[in-house]
Amino acid sequence: MMRKEVYSDHPTISWVLDHCKILRLGLTDERGTYVVPVNYGYEDVNGTYVLYVHGTSDGQKGHALNQESLISFETDGGHEHLTYTPPKEGAFGPAFRSVMGHGQVSIVTDADEKSHALRTMLHHYVLDIPVAIHPEKVAKVPVWKITVVDVTARVHHPTAEWQAALGINAPIATGLHYDAQGAVQRDDREQAASEVDDVSGASQRTPNQD
Repeated sequence: MMRKEVYSDHPTISWVLDHCKILRLGLTDERGTYVVPVNYGYEDVNGTYVLYVHGTSDGQKGHALNQESLISFETDGGHEHLTYTPPKEGAFGPAFRSVMGHGQVSIVTDADEKSHALRTMLHHYVLDIPVAIHPEKVAKVPVWKITVVDVTARVHHPTAEWQAALGINAPIATGLHYDAQGAVQRDDREQAASEVDDVSGASQRTPNQD
């Protein structure tokens, strides 16, 4: 049974991937397991997600990627939407959207595929690529392909804008809303309480009261 707020459909997963900027790779080497943040690009190839990352071949990340076949990955964002609903001490409700999964990793050796991967990565961050990417000029750039074998998205406390984009319907968090700098942006507790009273009052009316 799929957990509430967790989605496995490609439109939702792609929407989250489009709105996140940093991919975190779960890697293991002789010193243990660790997480590496990387830039990324992705594409949906006949129903299978393919992620691209790049780096250096002589670093810890490159060494681990070359040694592993199956890795885990995660990306998230949207945490700036934070709501606190008093008087509960632990009622801080951060909104977030995330993607988690596993994938088979392989190094890209074909020059044309490598230039395609790098263009895919650049397009994740900018609409227009300022220079042409020639396969022969990026031949020495280490690029890895992660063919996804399982993936899910989670959308927690979605804002009204997120719900409209995804076509979902969930309660909107009310209370003290904070901005990205941590200051209170607005307080809609009174408005929410008034709406609840209106609904409660309407349900208690009898036909003779109308």
